[in-house]
Amino acid sequence: MTRRKPALAMASVAALALTGCAVSNQNTATPSAETTTSPPPASAFGAEAPVPPPSTDRIPPVGARWLEIDEVDGLGTIVVDGKGRTVYASSADTGGQPTCYDACADTWLPLLASGNPSGGIGIQVSQVTTATRRDGAEQATYQGHPLYWYAGDGMPGEINGHGVELFGAEWFVLTPDGDRATVG
Repeated sequence: MTRRKPALAMASVAALALTGCAVSNQNTATPSAETTTSPPPASAFGAEAPVPPPSTDRIPPVGARWLEIDEVDGLGTIVVDGKGRTVYASSADTGGQPTCYDACADTWLPLLASGNPSGGIGIQVSQVTTATRRDGAEQATYQGHPLYWYAGDGMPGEINGHGVELFGAEWFVLTPDGDRATVG
């Protein structure tokens, strides 16, 4: 067993004290021009949102994709990614091919997949596939719908893009059967 030295313990206490001072100083600072606020839910706009904030990612992350289901008040059981973040489909995507590029893809980030995406309980794994985007990237699809994240959702569990009409399409969340989730 290793014994900690008193000097190390005192250094830790000093570091915590300095951190506390730095945090309290930040609370008294004047807000900067870079302060951001989270967007209001789409329902606040009668299902037609203003131009949402574009993603700060600019290049959507590519990785292993895993789909799950989540129970949501008012929508029922919906499809989410493996981290609980809501995924969306577009009414403009037909034939399993994505149509959202450029400015659209800055707001509706495609779920880019490396390898074969899959799913957990409640997901029809045979229906989790990919579609090739025009740049050659592979985008995860479910039940023939290319999948996207919405830049207006800041964290898992947020559903700000359901029913939004933007970039010539209506955006919606999916049920495990691949249908559009309905409010009810």
